[in-house]
Amino acid sequence: MKTTAKIIFCLLIGIFFLSFNSILFAEELKDSKKDQLSGGTVIPAKAIEAKSDQVISEKKDDFNYISANLGLARTQSTDIGNAAMHGDMETALGFALGAAAGFGFDYGRCEAEISYQKNDLSKVRIGVIDPGASGEISTLALLFNGYLDMKNKTAVTPYLSAGVGAARYSISAMPVLSGGVFTTESNDVVVFAYQFGAGVGYAVTPRFTIDLKYRYFATSNPRLGDTILHYGSHNIYLGARFSF
Repeated sequence: MKTTAKIIFCLLIGIFFLSFNSILFAEELKDSKKDQLSGGTVIPAKAIEAKSDQVISEKKDDFNYISANLGLARTQSTDIGNAAMHGDMETALGFALGAAAGFGFDYGRCEAEISYQKNDLSKVRIGVIDPGASGEISTLALLFNGYLDMKNKTAVTPYLSAGVGAARYSISAMPVLSGGVFTTESNDVVVFAYQFGAGVGYAVTPRFTIDLKYRYFATSNPRLGDTILHYGSHNIYLGARFSF
C-alpha cells in the first residue's frame, strides 16, 4: 500500500503542476492578444464580425466520443467475516480495462462505461491462521460517469470525475471455515458500485486525446452466503479518446 500511496501522490502532484502551468500559459496568450490589439491598427468591421462568429462557433463545444482505457489495479486489504470467522485477504497487483461512450459540452462530459478488473489473491488470514491463497477477485461494472473539464487555451486539460452504477463482484477459491476445517468457495454477487478520481488529457489533434487518470473504485459490501466482504481499489489508467 505504501507504493500505491506514493504513485497516487506523484500523480496528483503532476496533475496540479500541469493545471498551474496551463493557467499561466493561458494568461500569457491573453496578454499577448491584448498587446496586439493595442498596437493602433484599425480592424475592419467585417473582420470583427467574422471574429465574433468564430468565437461563437468555438463556444459550441458539444460533441460525442468513445474511449478505451488500460491500467493497473491495486485493491485494498479486503476484510472478510461471518459468525464463525474474521480475517482479511490481500491481492497482488492486477489489471483494469474499460470502454466508454458519451457526449461532451462546454466544460464537462457524461458517459456510460463498462469496466473490468482482476486481482489474484496473494495472502489470506483467518484470525492468526493462514489457510493459503490461490484464487482471484474480479469485478465487471457498468458505470455512469460525469467529468468536470478545466479547459484552457492549451492542449492539456485537467479534469475531475465521479460515477455510480452496478458491478458483478466475483471471487474464486475463497477460504471458508466450515465444521472446523477450511474449504474454498467460488461465488459472485451484483452490488452497488461507485468511483471518483482526477486526470489530465492531452489533445494530440482536435479529435484525438490521450488520457492519464487515477480512480478510486469501490462497491457496497458484497455478501456471499454468510460471509461479508469489503472492497475498494486504487486504479491508474492510460487511455485514448476519439471525438466526433
